[in-house]
Amino acid sequence: MKLFKGILVMPLLLGALYGCNNNDTKTENDVTGNNSTVDETTKNNNTANNTVNDNEDERTKIKVEDVNYTFTEFDLDVEYANDKSYNIEYENDGNYIYAEHEDEVKGVEYKGDQAYDNFVKALEQLTFDETTSDDDVRNEVMKAFALDENYKTFELEVKFKNGEVKHYHHTK
Repeated sequence: MKLFKGILVMPLLLGALYGCNNNDTKTENDVTGNNSTVDETTKNNNTANNTVNDNEDERTKIKVEDVNYTFTEFDLDVEYANDKSYNIEYENDGNYIYAEHEDEVKGVEYKGDQAYDNFVKALEQLTFDETTSDDDVRNEVMKAFALDENYKTFELEVKFKNGEVKHYHHTK
């Protein structure tokens, strides 16, 4: 009887272990220099990162076909002294545009259309792509958003139209 139970339990355990497998297929390269780091993840097919943003507050009324940036996701976080930060989140999931803008220095927070309206002019100025150097990307973003250069950390994650994801980090 114990042998029969053991034979039944073994496939269940193997199925549970296989289901818990966290085998992401990512290729990452770290490039470090001058206190800057760029992590490149090429063609990330991890479906967990491609989930649909269901937050109705952040969804805009902007038509996806009216937007033509070199990226589909843009997540900016600039940290300043006294734990103040400047955050921009933009996502085009192919169906909707999502936007969020938080500026702790000025004490404002916007979501959806109001957030997008606040930073659309800056996004329109951005021309970098996945081949642009990290310093040029940082300088272009800082200029487009008219941000104070006296930051502590600069973090930017961008998902380009081709699916490539890049992380830009700079600490002063």
